[in-house]
Amino acid sequence: MAKIVIRLPEPKKEYDESNQKQINRAVALIVEQLNSTFLDEQKQEQERFSWFISG
Repeated sequence: MAKIVIRLPEPKKEYDESNQKQINRAVALIVEQLNSTFLDEQKQEQERFSWFISG
């Protein structure tokens, strides 16, 4: 299970472009963390399976 440690900034009451860009960057970082973690977990699972089959 992935542990996400990224803080999403609170949206402001009035539209502010810089605030929206911060939120967008934070969401992109979350997606990147989830994707990389998933690939690592998938690789480990394949290695365990290969070890189990070869033994």
